Amino acid sequence: MAALTMKTDDSGFRFFLENVKGSKLKSALKSGLRKSLNIIKKQAVQNLANTEFKSGKVDVNKQVRFKNSQGTVYTLPSFKSGVMVKVKKDGSGGRAEIIGKGKNANLILPMIEAGKGERHTKGIKIVNHHRMRVKSRSTGSITHTFFTSAVNSTKTQVQSALQKGLEDAITKAKEKYYLK
Repeated sequence: MAALTMKTDDSGFRFFLENVKGSKLKSALKSGLRKSLNIIKKQAVQNLANTEFKSGKVDVNKQVRFKNSQGTVYTLPSFKSGVMVKVKKDGSGGRAEIIGKGKNANLILPMIEAGKGERHTKGIKIVNHHRMRVKSRSTGSITHTFFTSAVNSTKTQVQSALQKGLEDAITKAKEKYYLK
């Protein structure tokens, strides 16, 4: 998976940083970071919605339900909620990811992103508790890189949005919470 790293340094912010309260500055930095990372999230969800699978297009807003071979039904969160944006508490950085923890983690998205080669069934069918030999068939392959392409296509847009978002957030914090 592609990692997105960006560094920003502007000496014009030093005056703002010295004259704005720490907690208010953190919230402003986190807000600017979150806005810029949401660009990647939006593009990744749009790429996933436009992806054509063997069974058709994916509805990114619906929950995914499937049964295993024992008949247990599993429900995964929607694909849209599986693309996550996380910002550090101190506002020093953040990331957009598809591999996450918690209730919104979708285990299928990393598999779709990594891709799977051509797969085949074993060639055994069970009918009335008896194994029957049948011809194996192809179950297809997965070759969709929706997240990597979203990161690569929006890199410059995210960089400019990050710069603008940080400037706006810090200016807003300065005007609101300026120490006198």
